[in-house]
Amino acid sequence: MNRKRALRLSSLLLGLVAILACLGTAKAATDQDKARAQCHDKFVPVVQACVRSKVMQSGGSPAKYIAGCRAAIMDQARDCVVKLMAVARAGEVAAQALQAETDLPPPSGRGRVVIVLSGSEGPDDIKDFAGKVAQLGYYTVLLDGKAILAADRQGGIRLHDVIAKAQSSSNALPGKVAVIGFALGGGGALAYAEPDPTSVATIITYYPATSFVDKFGGMHAVVTKFNVPLLAFAAAKDTVKNCCLLATIQDMQATAKALGKPMDLVIYPNADHGFIAGPNYRPDDAEDAWKRTTAALHQALDDPAAR
Repeated sequence: MNRKRALRLSSLLLGLVAILACLGTAKAATDQDKARAQCHDKFVPVVQACVRSKVMQSGGSPAKYIAGCRAAIMDQARDCVVKLMAVARAGEVAAQALQAETDLPPPSGRGRVVIVLSGSEGPDDIKDFAGKVAQLGYYTVLLDGKAILAADRQGGIRLHDVIAKAQSSSNALPGKVAVIGFALGGGGALAYAEPDPTSVATIITYYPATSFVDKFGGMHAVVTKFNVPLLAFAAAKDTVKNCCLLATIQDMQATAKALGKPMDLVIYPNADHGFIAGPNYRPDDAEDAWKRTTAALHQALDDPAAR
């Protein structure tokens, strides 16, 4: 009897795996169909313009030029499909990351809101840090940074929704929020929290990702949108994936100064990426950054003039 049940259960599990595989394949096919349709609409006018130009130059029937004009744009069209599918996948990853939110009420039960955005490794690495922020008396919301700095460029909408949700919580005191970002999450804060002075009072970033800047129009275009006081911590020896290089954050600071944007940069000359914990932990640097963090939070959130 037990063996029969085990066989039935095994059969059911195999059937479920097959169904899930089919659903995944169908989803991928749907994404590909959508990407192809969008790229088709993009390149049809290009082919038509090419054909018209050939007819005007050499005469004859348009039909004889269609194949050649299509071939001329085929590589671009393939790249278009690949990029759109990558964006679709990035959106799915970001949506899944958004589900990893952890809410940490302060000891008193209510406090000003602090949003903490993790790096690419996920929120577990900075859960202790977020807990310390909550113990300071802030209602802390810990979020996976992959939900914000994503290829689909919808991170601003997602961050806005997270802030609005947190502010409406019974654990939240009214007022603007603070955003603390680590690595990838720091990049998300720079890209999407900095342009939002209506909701955000201050931003603090630890070894923030800055490699996204070129995709957002370059350093000047990004820093022009900075409208929230920024405190950034940089590790001079940071070369992880070239995401968070010292030279880039220094360029950001110089640009901010030239544009009159409020940015303070603290450089730890002997520190590497992730210096607040783990294998690159540097207790003195971590403690200094923590003291500066608490001072910035106090100034932005606890000072009545900042409400």
